[in-house]
Amino acid sequence: MDRTPARRTVLAGIAATAAMTVTGTGLAGSAEAAQAHEADTVLLNGYIYTVDARNSIKKALAITRGRIVHVGTDRSASAYIGKRTQVVDLRGRMLMPGLHDGHIHPLSGGRGLLGLDFQYAPLTVAEFRATIQAYLDTTAAQEPDGWVTGAHWYLQAMRPAGTKVTRADLDTLTTRRPILISSSDGHTSLANSRALQLAGITGSTPDPATGTIERDATGEPTGILQDGAQDLVRSKIPPATAEDNVRYAEAALAALRAQGVTTFMDAAASEGSLKAFTTLAERGRLTARAHFAVLVDLTDSRPVQHVMKLQRTYDTGRLRAAPDIHVRNTKMFLDGVLQYPAQTAGVLEPYLVHDHDHWVPGTNKGSVYWPPDRLNSLMKELAAAGIDPHVHAIGDHAVRVALDAYQGVRRAGYRSNRLTVAHAELVNPADIPRFARLGVIAAMGFHWAKPGPDSVDAVEPYLGQERWQNYEPEGAIFRSGGIISLGSDWPVDPLDEWDALRTVITRTALRGSPYAAYGPMTPHQALQRRTVIRAATRNGAYQLHQENDTGSIEVGKLADLIVLDRNILKIPAEDIANTKVLITMVGGRIVHGSVADLR
Repeated sequence: MDRTPARRTVLAGIAATAAMTVTGTGLAGSAEAAQAHEADTVLLNGYIYTVDARNSIKKALAITRGRIVHVGTDRSASAYIGKRTQVVDLRGRMLMPGLHDGHIHPLSGGRGLLGLDFQYAPLTVAEFRATIQAYLDTTAAQEPDGWVTGAHWYLQAMRPAGTKVTRADLDTLTTRRPILISSSDGHTSLANSRALQLAGITGSTPDPATGTIERDATGEPTGILQDGAQDLVRSKIPPATAEDNVRYAEAALAALRAQGVTTFMDAAASEGSLKAFTTLAERGRLTARAHFAVLVDLTDSRPVQHVMKLQRTYDTGRLRAAPDIHVRNTKMFLDGVLQYPAQTAGVLEPYLVHDHDHWVPGTNKGSVYWPPDRLNSLMKELAAAGIDPHVHAIGDHAVRVALDAYQGVRRAGYRSNRLTVAHAELVNPADIPRFARLGVIAAMGFHWAKPGPDSVDAVEPYLGQERWQNYEPEGAIFRSGGIISLGSDWPVDPLDEWDALRTVITRTALRGSPYAAYGPMTPHQALQRRTVIRAATRNGAYQLHQENDTGSIEVGKLADLIVLDRNILKIPAEDIANTKVLITMVGGRIVHGSVADLR
């Protein structure tokens, strides 16, 4: 039995209730049974949704050395209670597997929590400027050269709808500092003139291969940078120190465990992210199983060797009770975003434009950044090396290119790789069945499946009704036999997993939102709640090759579980958004909340 000081501390709250629970329920069992099956922890009197093959509901479970050794009734679990067993009365609370978030950006998420944070709020230009100026005033000691970077700026929600901002809106602020504000979608940034100057961006600067420098009528840069053009400025920002990254990682972990996330995948991992979370693992402060999809782009001359080197350096091997580091994935961006005005996602037919009260096809079809032959070759190399590719593909053209590449992987005989398309916001109906046929996982951002400024305002009119029916096609992919997993994309979206689950079930905006009156968005794409829970647990584990260890409550699996303040299988679907996680447990160790929260 694990008797480390850390474990003793974590279980102290459980121990405090053990004697009362055992005596009060009369379930201690015989001395012989207790000696034979004594567990470290037994949880009783719960509503345990196992997410096993039968969607079983149980009452109790027992944990030894971080793994589940019994799932059953209060009576059957009593055989595992001994003198040293910590016993928890769940008091009827719902217990389920911990959430698996298969697509997040934890380091930037944590950094955003600690700096200039726009909090995804809908803002006028005046409010946008006031938020920045307030931050400048509180950090005046960093004048005149300290960079200002902002997070969680909801560009599509700028008010009034269709508002555009330029460097002129930043140049009038009371500061000499260079400023780069990034939209929450990750694909657009706004720079002031000082930042453009430091990056050497002028009217004669060519667009990079994977991005666009927006220009005004005279050809001068407006300050808006799309996709790869952002890197022209970002490369001039002094990198965070190693300890800065550790602070960001700690902030991210605190947010994740409060949401009930027990496994995550960094979906564009740098070595800085790997170092930060490895440092926390070495310090015993890693509180979720951490996977890293190493970012690969067109400029990498030896991408597979690069990923393999990081794997040899950081990957800790087989899963253990204590969470650690896994490098088994790589990430590629195939396109940008559908939202107006960026419209950098690769689509099969042009985006529509408004012309004399009519919407007609324009000329813009976005871009697919990787040449198919280069992508196809890389995919096979990765598969041969045992690395699972994870591609950002949003437009229906980009999704098709990704599926074509994955088809090549399967035809080459690589059957065990977990191939994933992230986002898949627009999929041509002909490609929907290919997810199941090729065994491709769709890691979907459930937050996007509702009416809002980034959907019914910034996408619907530009696609037309026929394509709009295939927007956020969770329902179609599921019905065709495809596997759907949860990928929150935080901080592109707020880290609110429970509202994300509610959203993909109801396809509605939250009550009180100005978009609530719209009703369900494309309701034929809705998912049932058991399907959604499975996507966020067992399917997420499958995506990351750990379905034999996590994702459901079954004997032999790691005790990665969460206890909720309400039963999300029984309450009205709208109420799922209000769910609070009372306890998050990873490998049998409580990392968030306490037994006292169950009272």
